[in-house]
Amino acid sequence: MSWSDLLRRRPRIKTTSLGVAASLTEVIVLSTNVLRSRLQDEGLAWSHPARFESDECLLECALFEWFLLEIALINEFGRHAEGIRRALGGRLLIDLQRSGISPASLKGFDQVSHERFAEYQDALEASSSLQALGHRAWLRISGTGEPSERMTMLLAIRARAELEKLRGIGREYTVSEKAVPTLRSVSGVGPEGVSADR
Repeated sequence: MSWSDLLRRRPRIKTTSLGVAASLTEVIVLSTNVLRSRLQDEGLAWSHPARFESDECLLECALFEWFLLEIALINEFGRHAEGIRRALGGRLLIDLQRSGISPASLKGFDQVSHERFAEYQDALEASSSLQALGHRAWLRISGTGEPSERMTMLLAIRARAELEKLRGIGREYTVSEKAVPTLRSVSGVGPEGVSADR
């Protein structure tokens, strides 16, 4: 089901860049969990158990899913994309910390994410298909340096499906940098205080 299907059923959400970032962080967390489940089904947990259970593998999966959402940000949120991008990085870092990833594994998070995004962008520009992206993502996620045509295809197909699913996500929101009413005034916890803990 794509975002455009959901949009026909729900009113637009009025929020700020921070509110969008909170929602998109949850999207990344859920997508990362789905990706890890797929990788487990495909045998990564069996063939490389130590790698699959490592903080580095979880982080690389999250960075891959974040990169796909980053592409959607540019296309979907226009002038608000930069503000959302800045807030999203901070929200995701907090969520990764809460998920149990060690501080040592998150050291230099900003630098690593910039490097990975540049690497993945180069892969996108190198080919009209998503196979080059899938190849680079597999090498990072597996940490083995061993190419795999099957896993490359899995990640390329997943990337295509995720990008299609994210199409229209921007139309779900009306973004304003002015303060918007939240549940905080009623319950003490608003949308921007909600965590996407796994």
